[in-house]
Amino acid sequence: MIRVLQVISDTNIGGAGIQLCNLLRHLNRERFACVVALPKGAELTERLVAMGVETVALAHPCDRLLAESVREIKAIIRSRGIDIVHANAAVSARMAGKLCGCRVIHTRHCYFPSEAPRGGARQLLERMGNRWLSDLAIATAPSAAENLMALGLPRRSIRVILNGSDPVREIHAEELANLRRRYGIREGERCIGICARLEACKGHRTFLDAAARLKKSLPHEPLRFLIVGEGSLRQSLEAYADWLGLRDAVIFTGFVQDMAQIYRLLRINVNCSCGTETSCLAISEGMSAALPTVASDYGGNRGMIEGGGLSYPVGDAKALAERLEEILTNSALEAELRRLALESYRCRFTAERMTRETEELYDLLAGDGHPYK
Repeated sequence: MIRVLQVISDTNIGGAGIQLCNLLRHLNRERFACVVALPKGAELTERLVAMGVETVALAHPCDRLLAESVREIKAIIRSRGIDIVHANAAVSARMAGKLCGCRVIHTRHCYFPSEAPRGGARQLLERMGNRWLSDLAIATAPSAAENLMALGLPRRSIRVILNGSDPVREIHAEELANLRRRYGIREGERCIGICARLEACKGHRTFLDAAARLKKSLPHEPLRFLIVGEGSLRQSLEAYADWLGLRDAVIFTGFVQDMAQIYRLLRINVNCSCGTETSCLAISEGMSAALPTVASDYGGNRGMIEGGGLSYPVGDAKALAERLEEILTNSALEAELRRLALESYRCRFTAERMTRETEELYDLLAGDGHPYK
């Protein structure tokens, strides 16, 4: 039995947390015993406990290198006989793992194009830390691997493992009708949606600008625009939608627990990311429902939608509106994108595939030799 400590710094339920749940749901528990350490009061705790996963609440923040956090995680490692520490944005966990003689792996979930080799003593220490605090690193897109190499990790120590998701469930016609009534969506109205935290890096203003353009270019088309998620920009985005004259066309759903209903309601899935995106779970989940995707060309987006969607230059609302209009006015194109999206999901973005590739890394780390050093 290989004992793995997963450490995640998120207090909310974001992409990293959902990916972790997907991994643990499919992990072979006869071979791997997992414990998850996360901040006290983290929203993810309830989901993990419901899955039968042991959790430990951290009293100290683990996303920075703090002595008290390192001590706390060292105690967890020693009390549970941990073999491998797998960190998600938790640098204290990486240090604790090294000090306890564990194998250490960390996952890079984001991409920043400005992260390149820099000079100076502080930057040199940062690059040395990134190189020596992990035995292996997982990049969730080739672009994230580029960041890791720029931050000091050798290519041989990096594995690209795209995020995987479970297929969204089918829903009954009555359930869909109830959902339409809840949001005031009339029969025949076509829904275009963006599913993301309401934060600047997700590009919701570009989505709203494109919606306003579509309303003008397709004045007789019954369109509704769904903004699915919650975040710090909700009030400003609602005000911006009103300013654009979209009050009756845009629906802010807030946080949605059961995303299957949303994906089955949508006609087109949109990603407007202008920061951090690698392999977006909202895209892969939408693909599992055979949804065409229109996504910005930021980070890992373009690679994700090859064959199953259309891309546009990041921040270009005019180009986004044009791509959406292509799909809305061409039923043959829409049908082909649906077919290719589902095919791409089954080949590249399942949670089972992601879990199998991660298990292979755990086996390598737990072996006597280290093939990447």
